[in-house]
Amino acid sequence: MRKFFMTDIHGDLEGLKLLLKKAEVKPGRDQLVFGGDMINRGADSAGVVKLIRHLMELYPEHVHAVIGNHEEMMGDYMVRGDKLWLSHGGRETLKGFASVFPDEDIRQEHMVWACSLPLYYEDDEYVYTHAGLNPGQPLDQQDRDILWMNEHDFYHQPRAELLALTGGKPVIHGHTPVERIYSDGARMNCDLGSNTYSVLDERALGLINLTEMTYLVYKQAGKKLEERRVGRY
Repeated sequence: MRKFFMTDIHGDLEGLKLLLKKAEVKPGRDQLVFGGDMINRGADSAGVVKLIRHLMELYPEHVHAVIGNHEEMMGDYMVRGDKLWLSHGGRETLKGFASVFPDEDIRQEHMVWACSLPLYYEDDEYVYTHAGLNPGQPLDQQDRDILWMNEHDFYHQPRAELLALTGGKPVIHGHTPVERIYSDGARMNCDLGSNTYSVLDERALGLINLTEMTYLVYKQAGKKLEERRVGRY
């Protein structure tokens, strides 16, 4: 069984489908984990949520997803009317959900589903979460603030403390855009900046093959694909 990870898709349904096809991912045999931030910014947030939920329902033992801070913002808007989400792509996402899911009950069902995903997923090798973990809290008691953890804070945590928390398993995550993917043996940031602005025009969506430690990159501006190897530092 191969293991794949994709995070911070931000509404890029085209890129999601393209990468899964290019890597020949077989959800019934391969493990596929999504790291949150499925929505906002891109053209088809509702389509991304619909596809990921469908895959999870078809292959519950192989396909998993965790919540990101953008889903958290959507949940805060739905429950409390918090308008922060609207200024981070929420207005466009609402329009997209209304188009993809004309039936209000089905639309609400998908939105609630996306907001109800767990903070982390764990297998025999890795712990997957959106932005980071707090070594000061047990894994099953992590505060929801970890959805907003910045890379500086997460990578200044001692490796030994983080690995003690996870039982020696590296943390696979996203949230903070990077141009290249590296692992320090305890953490691996896999957010390549899908649908974000970059002066280098290097914004991209990535699909990481954790079995081979390689990743496919879909550069959205030029619609180009390339393959890279995960670096070490």
